[in-house]
Amino acid sequence: MLSERKKFFLCYFETTRECNLNCPYCMTRTTNKPRGAELTTEEIKRLVIDQLKDYCSHPAMAFSGGEFLLRPDALEILGYTARKGMWSFINTNATKLDKGLLLKIKEATDNKVIFVFSLNSLESKIHEWSRDDSLNTVVKAAKLCAGEKINFFFISTISKSNLHTFKETIGFLKSKGIPVLRSPFVLRGSGKDYSELLFSSQDMKDVIHPVLRDYHLSYVSYAPFFAGPEFLEAKQKQLNVSIGQFGCQAAKGFVGINAEGDVAPCVQLLDSEVKCGNVRETPLLSILNTNAVLLSLRERNSLKGKCGKCRYKSTCGGCRAVAYYKTGDYLESDPNCFFEPEDENTRSEHEEMQNKNADRFINFISRREPWSSLFNTEKTAQSLPERGRVINKMKDYFKSAVGALTGK
Repeated sequence: MLSERKKFFLCYFETTRECNLNCPYCMTRTTNKPRGAELTTEEIKRLVIDQLKDYCSHPAMAFSGGEFLLRPDALEILGYTARKGMWSFINTNATKLDKGLLLKIKEATDNKVIFVFSLNSLESKIHEWSRDDSLNTVVKAAKLCAGEKINFFFISTISKSNLHTFKETIGFLKSKGIPVLRSPFVLRGSGKDYSELLFSSQDMKDVIHPVLRDYHLSYVSYAPFFAGPEFLEAKQKQLNVSIGQFGCQAAKGFVGINAEGDVAPCVQLLDSEVKCGNVRETPLLSILNTNAVLLSLRERNSLKGKCGKCRYKSTCGGCRAVAYYKTGDYLESDPNCFFEPEDENTRSEHEEMQNKNADRFINFISRREPWSSLFNTEKTAQSLPERGRVINKMKDYFKSAVGALTGK
């Protein structure tokens, strides 16, 4: 029944392992030969996009790689996604993104597109080492998007390599009102050769968490997360917002699919033992509805250690990828969490602050396009004139940010 379908859900799809950069800890680069060929255009349409559309009422696709824009069928895939009424996120290194291609993408998607650019540090040497490319590439791409009124935000992968500049980087984005998504460095793919880059629970307590919890536009999918479950449930009902994107979202708010069609609870668990099937062998809809790994992570009753008895089990859950790569068990406690609950009644000292910022975040996404269209499924989307005013306001933010990055 339609009423039983999920509302918002994201499929993070690594469409290809091909890339024109050689980032040192690339997650998709593997020494083992992948099983099978990469999904074809028609397989992507039929086995991924169509199936996701059947799974929920407001799905979205996040296309990455490798480098998604190297696929010759990238525009066709984006156009098909838009015709299905879905938004597309494009995670790109931006090296191929000129104005001509940007306008083609805008047309193909009817501007239902959000670009995601990596910004690992404002210090160019640190960023350029981790990304195998100039910081200017990101600046140029952001400037292009701002000029064409196309949505974008940044993702920052946190490791020991950029830890000392993390506060400055997020502080800059906060000053410009630009959303940011954090991603923890894990030992997937080429990352297995850089174990020295793993950060610790002390790093989380002293550096990472204070920065993230202080900025409400970073409140998407990070752990530990200490907003109260009662508060979040009441707030989401109040605004009819369909968002479970707080805390770890493995299997709950998204899944990952690799280029060959394997499914995992999150993108960082792709190519690991935590495999949930392959879309060529089992329909994605069936995997999402019946796979035991996905179901256990959604229910969170199988979490072990302190994560299993924590008050924030439903709103945080601990990072399942970090748990897997550090302990070998995706259900174990998050080794990077510094909270030590005695039982499910133990409250974090940060709960009140995180409630306030979660409230700000939910209000932001319920009133701002494109987030309103994605998450606030009961609400009529803003009128075109209002949407235009919002985009123009964000454009001013983006121009300011680009100016700060370039020093102009």
